[in-house]
Order: sequence, then structure tokens, then C-alpha cells
Amino acid sequence: MRFLLLLLLLCPAAIAADIPPWIREFATTAHPSYPGKTKAVVLFNEEKLDIDDTGKQTTHLRKVIKILTGEGRAEAFGSVTFDQKGSKLKDAKAFLLYSTGKTKEFSRKDFVEGEASSGSTLYSTLRFLSISGKADAAPGSVFGFEITLEETQIFSQFTFYPQDDLPHLLSRFQLTLPPGWTAESKAYNEAQQRPQVDGQTYTWEERNLPPFEREPSAPGMRAQLPRVAISVFPPATGSQPAPLASFRSWKDVSVWESALIEPQTEISPGIEAKARELTAHATTPLARIEAIAAFTQKLRYVLVLTNLARGGGYTPNKADAILRASYGDCKDKANLTRVLLKAVGIPSWPVGIYSGDPRFTKEDFPSPHQFNHAILAIAVPADTRLPAVRQDADLGPLLFFDPTDPHVPLGYLPGHEQNSLVLITAGERGKLVRTPSSPPSTNRTQRNWTMRLLPDGSLEGDLEESTTGQNAFDDRSLAETLSKDDYRKNMESWISNSIPGAAISLLEYTYDGSSRRFQTHIRFTAANYAKVMRGKLWMIRSSPLPFSGTPNVNSP
Repeated sequence: MRFLLLLLLLCPAAIAADIPPWIREFATTAHPSYPGKTKAVVLFNEEKLDIDDTGKQTTHLRKVIKILTGEGRAEAFGSVTFDQKGSKLKDAKAFLLYSTGKTKEFSRKDFVEGEASSGSTLYSTLRFLSISGKADAAPGSVFGFEITLEETQIFSQFTFYPQDDLPHLLSRFQLTLPPGWTAESKAYNEAQQRPQVDGQTYTWEERNLPPFEREPSAPGMRAQLPRVAISVFPPATGSQPAPLASFRSWKDVSVWESALIEPQTEISPGIEAKARELTAHATTPLARIEAIAAFTQKLRYVLVLTNLARGGGYTPNKADAILRASYGDCKDKANLTRVLLKAVGIPSWPVGIYSGDPRFTKEDFPSPHQFNHAILAIAVPADTRLPAVRQDADLGPLLFFDPTDPHVPLGYLPGHEQNSLVLITAGERGKLVRTPSSPPSTNRTQRNWTMRLLPDGSLEGDLEESTTGQNAFDDRSLAETLSKDDYRKNMESWISNSIPGAAISLLEYTYDGSSRRFQTHIRFTAANYAKVMRGKLWMIRSSPLPFSGTPNVNSP
């Protein structure tokens, strides 16, 4: 399913629109009074999905949004994403109904089509069509759309999110299957799990959902929102392959992913030569791993999205191609690391993980769709003592490693990947496990400062800070990502948030790779820090340099 999708294709231009009855019906729906900061309310949100016996999927989307504030005009926006290979937009319409009764239907020229990509994307077959009614919408107006999309893809699992951060009055997901097919669902975060079933049609509904309140340092919004995870199962077909890939266990997912990944792990002469070059001076297995890991971490991260409807999002490019190109995405870099290790006799396995929130993945829903990132689990000697090592009864000691993060060294995992449920993709031996977690004591910040308040009320200060663990890796990342001038401005801005007018006169920083420690020395001044009252009293602010942010606590 698509998360917060909207519309579009070709719509006939018109000055006044013939608003569909279903939009008019929901446009008059009464809604509760919301806090003043609530920008809009979704009056109706529906996705109907029909699957035929060949696996072809037809999706019909409808949505009606009422704008409540001037800022909420931006909510009169919609976009749909699709893989240009195997997808066809059949129909789409969008309308605006003003509080005065005036109407508008959006024409072809109002829609924008393009490649759905980010700044790190080199090429993608993922497309979007979007429309914005912001220029025409006003508080009290209603924006609605409907769209029909046909897709040919291999996936049989869908996730229904009944809302985003806006309140929703009625949200519905309806699934119609061929005879003999079945559907099962899991519900999270107080969503309704049991659907209404009418023959081969399953319907999940949620009503009167309040606005979602974002809180500082809270888990990601998608991990907190109500969601229903749905699996579709075609009937048994004997020796014939099923039209869709379905999963009843994590081993099923591992077997399916392994079939996509293993053909890409060939050791070419170029790979073999590079592995020998990188490990020429390494005398132990861990030293060989370190040499290869350091190399793949330095490769440029570039995203290539192709053949997504047929499993392309889970299939890496061949390691030799990545070596020649000197760039790749997460699954490419993991695969190159794996094949280089394989060339020197060190086994490893791909790992699927949801990067960004350890709470997101659910154990009782076996699905490759629960992961958005790929890392690696490397077999290491039994005496290896590193924070990212986990003992596995079947595969032995495993060192988890993310080759896409150049600032977190081998032996450690980024904080947002610790204590996460991950899938080790190892064919029949594949399993869901939890990544290691560093104790909070390893992520330390020690800060010492000396302040001198001068008779004229100005302040002179020295700050010495030492960080270890994830705190050090975050500091290192900031220092190495920004230019020296930008890093200085960043630190000066941080100090001046607590000490108005502070200016840095000295900034020194170093990262010690052997101790995994980042050290900073800052000297600064601030004129007029204290107010001098009649030459006898200083008025000053307490806690001039408070800690910013909150600790990253990796809890289940």
C-alpha cells in the first residue's frame, strides 16, 4: 500500500467542476473542534485493492480533505508513486470545493510528473505524479481526488496506515481476492485487526482518529501510528509457481531474498585481485575484515532504483560492477563487502534492517517490506570482543557492520541500528535476530569549562569536551561532513544559543581512531554577558552551556 498517497493523470480542463456526489457527501460531514494548530482534517480516506488470479492489482484511491487554517492550504496536495515498469495510471481526477459553493476541476497543466528520487539517486524507475491546490485553497475549502492504478508486481503484502499526522474521520482499506485466495492481518498501535468479510472482500476501517501529536525525541511517527499489516495467500498450485510471493515465516523471507542475492555474489578475477591487495599485510582474520571494511566504507553512496515491482529493491548489483563503478547503495556496498570477504575465505550474510527506529519491525509479521536498509553479519573468531558482536547458536559469532556509514568504525553499529530486529538472509538458515546494543556507559560526553567574568561584564571562556562511543561518532560525522568554516559557524551558533553574542577565537578538534574518542577545545568571548548594576552588582544567566538534545536510549 502507499502511505499518504493522492492522485492523478489526465483531467479535462474546466472553469467550474461537476463535483462527484461522493465528494459532496463527505464535504458536508460534521467534524469535531480541533486545536487551533490543526491545519486540516481528512474527512474520507479510502483505498480499494482488487487482485485477479494472475496477481495483477488494481488500486482505486479516494480522499477528501478539508482545509482549516491558512497554513493548512498546503494540505491540498497529492502525489502517487509507482514503478514505471509494470504500472499504468488508468484514471485520475481532482477537485476543489470552496466554502462559497464555487468549484474547480484541475486540468492536465496543473499536474507535475517526474522521477521519485532523492539527492543521492543516480537513476530510478520510480515515478510520481503530483498536484498542488495550495494557490486556490482557503480555510473552509474541500479538496478531493480519486485515482485508479493498475500494477503487475510480485508482492502479496500491504500495510494500511489509517492516518498521518492529520485527524481522520473515516479511513478504509478494502481488499477483494479471487476465489480460493485468503488474507490474514496483524494490527499494531491500537488499530483494528479483524476485518469485515463479505465473500472474498475484506474491509478494515478506522473512525474518528484525533490529530497525531509529534513529541521531541519520540520514536518515528510511522512506528507510533495505527497500522494494519496484511498478507495475501494464493491457493496451492502444485509445481506451478505462485503468481505472488507470500511469506508465512521469516525463513520463507530469507529463502526468497537469498534467491535474489546469491546469483550476485560471483568472485570475479577483479574481485579476487582487489581482495588480495587489500589484505596483503593482514595477518589475522579480523585484520583482513578491517582492511576490506575500511575500503567499502569509503565508496560513494549512490542509489539506483530499478525493477522495483519485481524485487529489484532487494537485489544488489554484482560485486564486480560495484568495484568498477566505485559507488553503490546499501545493498550494493554490503554485497561488495561480502564478496571481497568471501574471496579471502571469510563467510558473511546480508542483513535486512529498518534504519532509523529500532521499534519499527514486528516479529509476528514476516515480510521483507519491514526493512529499508541493508547491512552485513560477518563470521568472526570466537574470541572477538567488540560491541557489535552477537553470539548465534547456528551461525557462530557474528559481527554486524554497516558499510554505508563512514564515521562508525568496524566493531560498532550506529545508535539507530542497535537493539533492532533484523533478518539474517541465509537461505534455509535465515532467521530474525536482534542486533547488539552498546551499554549507555560507552556513549559518554565529558565537558569542562572555565569562565572568567570581567569587571565590564564581558565573559571569557574555555570549553574542553571529550566524547566516546556514538557521541564521538556523531561529532566526527559533523566535523568531517561540514567544511571548516561551516563547522566553526555551527559551533559558534550552538554556544551563542546560551551565551548571546558569543564569538569563537579558537577551535581545535581531533578524532583518535584507536580510542574512538573525539576531543574539542573552544575558546570564546561574549561582550556584555552580565549586566552591571550601579557598579556593584552583576546580573548573569546560569548554566551558560547546557547539554543539547537527549541521550539515544536503545530500548525495545
